[in-house]
Amino acid sequence: MAGKGGGSWKVAYADFVTAMMAFFLVMWIGAQDVKVKQAVANYFVDPSGASKKPVKSGAVFDKLSGGAVPDAEKTATGRGRNSYSSPTEGSWATKLVGEAIFSDDKTAAHWREQAAKAKRAAADSPEVQTRQKTVEEVATKAVAKQLRDEIAKRIPATAEGVYQDLLYGSVSEVNWTELAEDLVRADKQ
Repeated sequence: MAGKGGGSWKVAYADFVTAMMAFFLVMWIGAQDVKVKQAVANYFVDPSGASKKPVKSGAVFDKLSGGAVPDAEKTATGRGRNSYSSPTEGSWATKLVGEAIFSDDKTAAHWREQAAKAKRAAADSPEVQTRQKTVEEVATKAVAKQLRDEIAKRIPATAEGVYQDLLYGSVSEVNWTELAEDLVRADKQ
């Protein structure tokens, strides 16, 4: 029977197996957290992995470029720092804000105290009580929001037009979570 053209079931079976594989991939990606979904999306933007984030429309260059930073191992967010979140392309704005926070002892002490307060408050949060998130995760989110709000609040009201856009654009480029992680983890030590 197989010699007389009885193999059409193989095509139907192959279609069925392919459909099942696609179904399980969709189910798997739907159950993942945001970081995994973003990583998969970035793969489809650039499968070679040369660019760590998608190209923005209107960008001057096709991809972000970078190089070695002198004394980077001495900076809080330089290459000498291990990220606690997913690895991302470094942000110059994050580095500048991090240097402003960590280079001044008074400012660093203020933000470490804010991180300690956030950790104490996070211990009583419903997310921690129901074990959905850790104390560090809740505290990091709170400190990141507080950092962003306080820095954005200092943008001068006299800035207008393109200058205001540049300032707010720079603030939006800062990875507040990364800075907050450093502060929350520093409080632990």
